[in-house]
Amino acid sequence: MTDRALYDECYRQTLTRYGEGATDLAWRLDHLLWRHRHLLRAFPARGLRVLDHGCMDGVFTIALQRAGAEATGYDVSPAAIEQAIRFRGDAVGPRFVTDPPRGERFDLVFTNEVIEHVPDDRAFAGELAGFVRPGGRIIGTTPVGRYFWDPDHKREYDEAGLRRALEPWGSVRLKRLYRKGWRNLLPWVQRSASVWVFVVTLAG
Repeated sequence: MTDRALYDECYRQTLTRYGEGATDLAWRLDHLLWRHRHLLRAFPARGLRVLDHGCMDGVFTIALQRAGAEATGYDVSPAAIEQAIRFRGDAVGPRFVTDPPRGERFDLVFTNEVIEHVPDDRAFAGELAGFVRPGGRIIGTTPVGRYFWDPDHKREYDEAGLRRALEPWGSVRLKRLYRKGWRNLLPWVQRSASVWVFVVTLAG
């Protein structure tokens, strides 16, 4: 059973970390996380059906919608989804839900900093694959090693561990993305804050 009250409290703690701009959509979009900005550039979503799985309060989902996607945001925290709906206002989309959109298939499923929180990462990746149309992709991020460590993280990831979770479900591509953009121009592994960007392409 999902403890929604626990995730509501986690969301409220996140709002506290954001500070005064936490519930200002314009400010949040202007301060979009660096890895989210990368995903918007690297994976154009215009004209595609997209699921943002673990969307929190939907800021990235709204960015996807504004980039031309038909976007759905899903999160288990009712408080986060209530804020997402307030952010959306009178706009037609995105759609926001607190229950998984079972039976639906999407061209792209995004999941950002979620897989490290779940007890069974391979089963979680399989759940995501169930939302993807044949030939579609799962796209996500997760911290490299202990960067951005949180007490709720169930594991830290190196490349081999992440591949073990993802490869049963499709063809896997991994990229290490550094927080400081200039580091991504250097051709060697560096000791600096970074995330894995993973792409799982399902068979057509």
